[in-house]
Amino acid sequence: MPPRYCNVDFGVLATLIGILLLRIVITYDIGCQWSKNLRKRMEDFPPEMQIPDTTKVDVAIPGWHINGHGESCRNNFNISYMEGAGRTVGEDVETVWAGTNPLALSIREMGPAARHDTLNDHWNGWNFRKVVRLRTFFSFSFAFHLLIHLRYQEHLF
Repeated sequence: MPPRYCNVDFGVLATLIGILLLRIVITYDIGCQWSKNLRKRMEDFPPEMQIPDTTKVDVAIPGWHINGHGESCRNNFNISYMEGAGRTVGEDVETVWAGTNPLALSIREMGPAARHDTLNDHWNGWNFRKVVRLRTFFSFSFAFHLLIHLRYQEHLF
């Protein structure tokens, strides 16, 4: 197995052990390259780690990274064009890491259990604040779109 993608292959395949799905959509910054020969590389892994041939695997490049790729990648791997993928950026995990950076000095001195608990507490707080802010966001968004609708109605009549 070429070592180039072995860590990503292992991470993805280990995550999917025992999960049977008809379709999997995987987003990866360099999904255009990583997806090449994925099925062939899977043959080097134990059978329980391999994605069944009956499962369709679609690979996309997340929204913030797609513009750094060529036209062929933008046409073939853009998550915005992928049927059934919905409207997502596909990079929410990376935005959370930026908020975790201030913890680095503290958690590097902790043991595994304390580090795990601290990161969980931090991310739970992050998620709670995000949910609380949704109310403000949706009320602003509703008011903004209502105003646009009313202005549009004025121009019609």
